[in-house]
Parts: sequence; structure tokens; C-alpha cells
Amino acid sequence: MRLRGISIQHPVPPHSPPLARWERAAFPLLLLAFTAILGSLAWRTGITVDEPAHLLSAHLYWIGQDNLYPGDMPPAIKIAGGWVSHFFALPVPYDDKPLWNSRIEWDIARVMMDRIKDPRLHRVFFYSRLPLLVFPVLTCVVLWWWARSLVSPLAALLLAAVFCLSPNVLGHGALFKNDLAASFGYLWFWYRAWRYWRQPDTACAAWLGAAMLAGVLAKLSLLILLPLGLLVFLARHVSLNARHWSRLLRHAALACLIFYLGTAAAWQFDFGLTPASEAREWKSRTGLPAWFSTAAQALRVIPTPHRMRQGAMSLVESNHDGVGVYLLGEVRPGGDPLYFLVALATKLTLPVQLLLCLGLLWIATAWKRGLLSARDLLWIIPPLLYLTLASLSSLQLGVRLVLPAIACFLLWCAQPMERMLRHRASAALLALMLLWLAGRSALQYPHYIAYFNSLAGGSDEGIRYLSDSNLDWGQDLGALAEYTRSHAIPKIRLAYFGSDNPYAYFTEERIERIAPPWSEDLVDGPHLRLSPGYYAVSSSLLTGQLFEPRFRDYYQALRVRKPLGKAGYSIFIYKVEDGESGSAGGVASGGGAASAGGVASAGGAASAGGVTSAGG
Repeated sequence: MRLRGISIQHPVPPHSPPLARWERAAFPLLLLAFTAILGSLAWRTGITVDEPAHLLSAHLYWIGQDNLYPGDMPPAIKIAGGWVSHFFALPVPYDDKPLWNSRIEWDIARVMMDRIKDPRLHRVFFYSRLPLLVFPVLTCVVLWWWARSLVSPLAALLLAAVFCLSPNVLGHGALFKNDLAASFGYLWFWYRAWRYWRQPDTACAAWLGAAMLAGVLAKLSLLILLPLGLLVFLARHVSLNARHWSRLLRHAALACLIFYLGTAAAWQFDFGLTPASEAREWKSRTGLPAWFSTAAQALRVIPTPHRMRQGAMSLVESNHDGVGVYLLGEVRPGGDPLYFLVALATKLTLPVQLLLCLGLLWIATAWKRGLLSARDLLWIIPPLLYLTLASLSSLQLGVRLVLPAIACFLLWCAQPMERMLRHRASAALLALMLLWLAGRSALQYPHYIAYFNSLAGGSDEGIRYLSDSNLDWGQDLGALAEYTRSHAIPKIRLAYFGSDNPYAYFTEERIERIAPPWSEDLVDGPHLRLSPGYYAVSSSLLTGQLFEPRFRDYYQALRVRKPLGKAGYSIFIYKVEDGESGSAGGVASGGGAASAGGVASAGGAASAGGVTSAGG
């Protein structure tokens, strides 16, 4: 049976070539090298914006006290790494009753970080990060194993190497964050859906239910996997022209049961019916989509984990409220549908982009010739689906948010790599591309968060295109400390974006903190007033997208200057000489006027507190 170039085939037993001896040696060596690099990055990379709050909630999860707001981080990384911090004297501020009673996770984590001013700070995050390396490793395993069923073992191994060498994977795979956990969950779900399509039996249905659970435990927005999983069951049953629906119902019920019991256990059985007051509160929120209020009413008869409902509510609210997005030298208050396309164009390596273009050409040709089967859609469509949904969201805080799509996009590269290996000339070209990728990744070490490709001008030019976690996620205080030591800077004025503790790297005599204009009472006027000396400013503050419109050009006096240097690409360092003091008076805010660095500011809504979590 065919439908517009897609053949709907009857089930065939899933198979892949048996593991050859060279594969049994080569792939574990690849994983070992990948894990070693990630481990070194876990040590070398500074603490990023979200990590203290996530570590706090993970720490509390293991003692049954994870009840802070916003609760938008699902249990996967808490289960994996929350136990480690209990081997350290983590100074959770239980003694600050007013703060603790507020139940605001970010505020409590900030005070916790302020209390750690010695090497313990570095050690506790390093050791807590190590268990989370399992997620990028598992993502690599699933990608490799799936590719072995689509192409030759050699092409699959090279594809796994491409994943391991990706700067975006390396930059975010060593952090106490859920971006790679979500990548694993999303990729594994579609692999299990593909396996179920090939062999729709009870075992594959159970595995698909487990994959649905893994995705939601990693990222709350992946709750969409539940209806997608049910749609896979329905579509496969229809494609078989089956007369009886009993098997469909059994398989769907088994997957839903695994999903339901798994979520209840992961959220520590803190579940029940949605109270009428909570449902009314959801319904009364202005601006929330109608479907969300309808779902809230349905949950009044279905017991669900309270923390999962709270986290989902927080995630929907964050998406509705949005946050200023910096894109191509301008601030876009409500985000931009092209944001992630620009991020992929500037932050994906050029060899991967070329392979993706060849993969798209192969897909189009195979579609036209009717060579694709319905199950092929299960590896073709997922990255497009994820990228589209992310582009429609207003939470656009970095390419890390589409890492699940990137992992799935790599499957598009498998067929071009397979065909290039068949001819000597094209195989040599593929080898050069992989060497280019390896060399570019090696030269970027250890600053992978700030990676931009060569066509974008490299990491030094990244601020022309993007900011936020694409460039600056608060990770370079250690690099700044090293810069001030190597350049004999006695004291520096620091405007820092992040959650790390500067006093773990500097004595009080060596830095002077500059409060960013998060609110009017923190600053004196709409522009920073300069005095002679050295300044260090995080790039996410320079671009101004996180501030209220009238403060968007607060750092314009520094932004128009050429920096003296940079700390790890993300913190810009300036020197103001005698006679250059004053403010950047007269600089228009909100008009989109470009600076010398290609940075412009445009009006828009401010974020709440300047920091937004997109962990859900």
C-alpha cells in the first residue's frame, strides 16, 4: 500500500547487523573518550545560571522536601544527581525563616550560594554533575544503535562520533541541567515508536510506555509525548487493517499504566485529584490557552502528582509571559519564529550543516521515488516537530532548548554518510569533514557554551547574532579571575549575570560589584556612570534584553567601546582612562540604534527578575 510516496508496510522483525569485533572495541572506546571529555568539562566549566536552583531542588528531593516554587524541573536529574550533595555540607538556609517561608527556589538558592566562599563550591557542583553524564552517553548509544538499523555499522559509528564532537553537546552535556536528559528522552521515544511500528507486540508497547515516561521525567514540555504515543498506537493499528481493536486497547493501556505509575513514583506519590480551587485558579488566569483550562478541569477526576501540575502551570505561565530575546543585534520582546533557525545556522558546525543539507536532499529524492515507508517518518518528522513547537514558543533562551531536535536531526546525516563511504573520493571528503569537526571542537575547548561556527565569525563575533545561554550563561567567573591575575589587574568593577559566587574567586578587595538595572531602586538613572578603572560586564547584560525598556541601554557607554579583552568569550573587559568618566547620556533607548559592536536595543517587556528558567 502506498500513499503519496510513502509505503505502508506490514510488520517486519526488527533487525540490525550483528556486532562485529571491531565495533565491540571501537564504540566503547568512543564512549570512554566522550565521557572523559565531559568529565573534564564538568570540572572546567563554571557554575551556570540555573544550576544552583536545580541542585537545591535535587538536594531536597532526596529528603522528601522538594516543594519549592516554581517546581518546573522534573525528577530525572534530581534522581540522577541529587544524592551527591548530601556528602557535602551544603549550606541550605533553613535558619532564614522568612526566606524559607517564601518557598521561592531561586531566592533560597541565591542565599545558599552566597554562603559558599571557598573551594567547596567548585567541588560540590563538579561531583553532582558527574552522574548526569549518563544522559549524553545514553543519547549517543540510542543514536548509534538506531543508525545501525538504517545504515552500515561504519556509518553509524561515524554518526555517533559526530554527536560526541558537537560543541553544543559538549557545552551542555556536562552541566547540572536537563537539556541532554530531554534529548535522550525525546530520541528514545521516537526510537521505541519506530520499533513498535516494525514489531507491534506487547513488549514493544511496554518499551514505548517507558520511553514516554523517560521523556516527561526529563522535561515537562515533553508531556506531549503522551498523546503522540497514543497516536502511534492508533496509526499502526489502522495501517494493519486490523478488524479487532482489542490489541490496540491492550497496548495503549499497558503504555499508559507504565507512564502513570512511573510518574506517581518519580514524584514520590504526592498525587491526588486537582482541587476545585486550583482548577478555578487556572481558569481565571488571563492569557492562558483555552486547552490548558480544559485539561485542568479533566484532572479533577484523574489523580495526578501535585508537583507535576504545579510545574506544568509554571511552564505555561513562563511561555505566556515570555522574556526579551536578543537576535541579530535587536531585542525582540516576544521572541521571534526565526530565532532557533538563526541559532542553528550560527551554532551548528559547518560539516553537520552540509550533511543535513545532503540528508534533506536524499529525503526529498526518496520521497519522490516512493522509497520511503511509513516508519521512516518516525525519524524524519521528530526534529521538525520539535523545532516548530520551540519556534512558536516565547521561551527562546538558547540553542540548548532545541538539543533534542539536534540529536534527531543527526539521523538525517546517516544516509549521506553511508553513500559517501561507498566511493573513494567522497569517503576522503567525509574524512576531511570529520577531521575539520574534530579540529574545530578541539580548538574550542573548554568554551563550548559560547561556540559559534566559522561563517558566523567564531565565538568572538557571537554577540552580533545571539546572547543568553548561546554565549553567556554565567560560566566564566573562573576565567575572569585568571584574566585579572595574568594581566595584573588589581581591582575590577563587575556586572555579572549568573548565579555563581564571585567571592569564591575574588577577595573583596579585588572586585566591586555593579548592580544590574533589574529594578529602579538598584541604579541611579537609565545609564551606567563610568569612572576610571577596569570593568567586567557579562554579555547578557550588555545586550540588555533582560531589562525593562528604559534600561535596555544601561551599559551603552561600555557597549560601544572595543573591549580590552574577554574572559572565556562571555565576560567583556574594559578599561576606562582618566578623563573618560561620565554616563552615556543622550543615547536613545528602545529605538534600535546600532552600536559599534553591531548591538542594538529595541523596546519590549522586561523579564521577571532578569532570570527565567526554561528547565521544564
